[in-house]
Amino acid sequence: MIFRFLASLGVVQQSSREEEVSSLATYKQIASLRNTPEDELARQIEAAAERISEHVVRTPTIRLPWLDRDGREVWAKLECHQHSGSFKYRGALNALMKTDYQRVITASAGNHALATAAAGKQVGKEVQVVAPTTASELKVNRLLSDASVSLLGSDLHEATIAAMKIAKESGDDPESSLKFLSPYADPDVVAGAGTAIKEAIDDTGVDFDTVVVPLGGGGLAAATAAWCAARRPGTQVVCTHPEIFGRDFNAGSVSEKLAHPTMPTYSDGLGVQLVEDTPFADIIDRRLRSIIQVSESDTAAAIAYILRLQSLLIEGAAATTIAAWLTNDPIFQQRKGKVLLLLTGANVASSTVAKALVADVHDPKRRQQLGLRHILNSVERHGAVSAGNGQKALEKDPHSGHHTLQSMVDVWSVLFERLQQSAVRLKERFDEKRQLSNSLGLQTHEWGVTIFINLYSKLLSLLDECRNALSTGDPSLKAWELEERYRVLLQLQSTLTSLFDRCSAAYDQSRADWFFDPASQNAAAVNYDRYGSSDLRDMERNLLSTLRVSSSRPVELLLASSGMAAYQILQHFLLQHLSVNDTIVLPPYIYFEALEQLQALTHVRVVHAPSFDAEDIIATAEKHNARAVFADPVANIVSLDCTDLRALAKAVSNRPGWEDRYLVVDGTMASGALEIVDWFQSPSAPTLLYYESVSKYLQLGLDIQMGGLLVYPADLDHEMRTIRRNTGTIMYPRNAALLPPIDFDVFQCRMRLLTENAEHLYNLLRGASNSIAEISFPMKWREMGWRHGGSLVTIRFYRDGMNNKEGLEACIDRILRAAEDLHVPMVKGVSFGFSFARISSASSMAKDSDPFLRIAVGAESEHIQHLATAIIQGVEAYCLSFDPDLFFKLDPTSNGGAVNGSLAK
Repeated sequence: MIFRFLASLGVVQQSSREEEVSSLATYKQIASLRNTPEDELARQIEAAAERISEHVVRTPTIRLPWLDRDGREVWAKLECHQHSGSFKYRGALNALMKTDYQRVITASAGNHALATAAAGKQVGKEVQVVAPTTASELKVNRLLSDASVSLLGSDLHEATIAAMKIAKESGDDPESSLKFLSPYADPDVVAGAGTAIKEAIDDTGVDFDTVVVPLGGGGLAAATAAWCAARRPGTQVVCTHPEIFGRDFNAGSVSEKLAHPTMPTYSDGLGVQLVEDTPFADIIDRRLRSIIQVSESDTAAAIAYILRLQSLLIEGAAATTIAAWLTNDPIFQQRKGKVLLLLTGANVASSTVAKALVADVHDPKRRQQLGLRHILNSVERHGAVSAGNGQKALEKDPHSGHHTLQSMVDVWSVLFERLQQSAVRLKERFDEKRQLSNSLGLQTHEWGVTIFINLYSKLLSLLDECRNALSTGDPSLKAWELEERYRVLLQLQSTLTSLFDRCSAAYDQSRADWFFDPASQNAAAVNYDRYGSSDLRDMERNLLSTLRVSSSRPVELLLASSGMAAYQILQHFLLQHLSVNDTIVLPPYIYFEALEQLQALTHVRVVHAPSFDAEDIIATAEKHNARAVFADPVANIVSLDCTDLRALAKAVSNRPGWEDRYLVVDGTMASGALEIVDWFQSPSAPTLLYYESVSKYLQLGLDIQMGGLLVYPADLDHEMRTIRRNTGTIMYPRNAALLPPIDFDVFQCRMRLLTENAEHLYNLLRGASNSIAEISFPMKWREMGWRHGGSLVTIRFYRDGMNNKEGLEACIDRILRAAEDLHVPMVKGVSFGFSFARISSASSMAKDSDPFLRIAVGAESEHIQHLATAIIQGVEAYCLSFDPDLFFKLDPTSNGGAVNGSLAK
């Protein structure tokens, strides 16, 4: 090999004897690699080449003479001409042809997604793509024709985590489950990508001395290095990498550095942060020892360079292989022999090309080469005229895991852990922002920075204190105290989150610092809070997973500033689709503020069904040919009437005409209880529009802010988001930061506890006062297929005169005084879902509705018996003041009455 190396430098000429020695050395090197990871991957690459050969473009490998220097001959493999615009098609196609799975999901900012979608169409398999919210609209629109797309996470790292979670939760059935297809860690994807280097060498017949390949997630680089090591051991592999990422490959292993965060860059295809250990770490660390860091300015110049001199459009990732020759790396510049550049793709935004074309080029010689000083002749501009020399004929968050939660202490323990993790991520974003600001030369006011650091340190200290108390099982720390601490710390973190944030962050700047999230610099979305944010999108995705309204149907969730704001979006949508004199059918009652809005409409008819029964609602809708139907699982009235929505779905499943109707459901009273989307899956099913308040159960009783959400079919997403944006009903990021990071397990644990407590209280009250008042709770929730029954218990006195606002206010006062004597925590106020019991004279705000006593039961089970006693004593005192004879109608032998089992004195 020394002879061959010296010959490549022109120092000596190889004799036949020297060639024999060189061949023998090569043979020994290849033999020593048998049964190694490199050899195994090389064999997989060769098998992949045979498998996909008839379905991929055999892209040309051409000369780039304008990059030649003395002793250096430069070639390029034009994977920018591949199907879907990049080499990624090779790997995606190979993986999809091999797997038994009929459905795949992947995460990508562009090229891998485009490739997988195209490959899926080629082989007839379903493809779902998770892209970060910063993905360009151009690439997303290209994807939509061949795949379904979800925008999750602020960058590729977070999008990948979301996609992996979705795949894991889908199961392992090849027919119905989703297989996650990693762009850099899937062996079949990597093997397919490696066919590019094999094809280039096969087609040219050239033994390249150096191959230059972009690093990215390491998949293509590992495949290239493995194939060269096993089949062409004399070829060295050099990687290119964006300097702006700040990864020091001289300290630590290369694969470990790939897990470090990235930054916005011209080379967005290389912005990969490994989510899990790559199976090719050994190959990467042993074979990829030469990595050239390229600057953003050199990458921009390279895009313009090849466009002007070769009439070839490539993306930033591919351009880094050309930018490497523009660096001042003396060792790299001295490379001789035959060099192959892998030009990996051409999916580049027009704005990027425009910026590259006007980038400053200060070097006079380079300006002349680029034609910025005079016109170049066609031969200098198009080196492809000699491409045939030596070339043979060329012939598709947040929160995962399950928890064993037995109590609210367990719940708060999980939430404190997540709050700490969230705080750490916030600090990482802060550090990234600081680094980017420094690299961009932006002015920074250290006064504010100091405040952030001090608040962050205080937050971590308080979190450590709380978690230590939880880990030691401190018996003096009560659940309500944990809730109070969490409420304070969550608001402290929200302050940190919004401290440097802007409502209309900058896309680019000179000196002025007007952004906090580095993702805003990508300019792929509108930096305006009313248009949403990546953090808000993550919270929406998390809540959709928490509610589990569907296990299979594609739906979207939007957060709004309140429950009524969510309703406003739905009503606005309905008004855009209903015509004059169309009919809306309602049950006997819907939430009074929604009803008031509907009654104010003059161009549609509003008709009430005679009862809450599903059959009555169906019959009324069909009788009046209604276009929209409202039906809630629980009515917010004294009787807590229920509509069996599962039965309604079954009843309309084979009734023609329902597919043209909209069904509007307010799930606030049964939040997280219904897998409602899956119930309405038949061809005749109406379009389901679901909404609820986020101010109640979903805040775990924290009561920090208003909020609402709506869920709807995914194909309505653009229209719904447009309405939310234009009506200003969005939940702004500062408010989204105040929502606790719950998941399905956490939420259901608390809701089961609330339901158990409510059922217990219901039975105690019913046993003691059934003769003077009607006690209600939705006891049939199990029969209707719900996960829980909520936390509300209501009381209506049989004597109507007692159900007036003044009387009930007096009754509440007596109940509170009795609770005070029994040391039972209880508050008077509207709303529900809190950890302490709450009582109100409900419906007192609504017109045409008599008030009643509504008790929202809390999460502290140990107080339920005393709570029942306090309520019974308060009711007793109220009855005595109203009519002493009523006292004797109370059951004096009930086991559910006062502490001693009797209401009688």
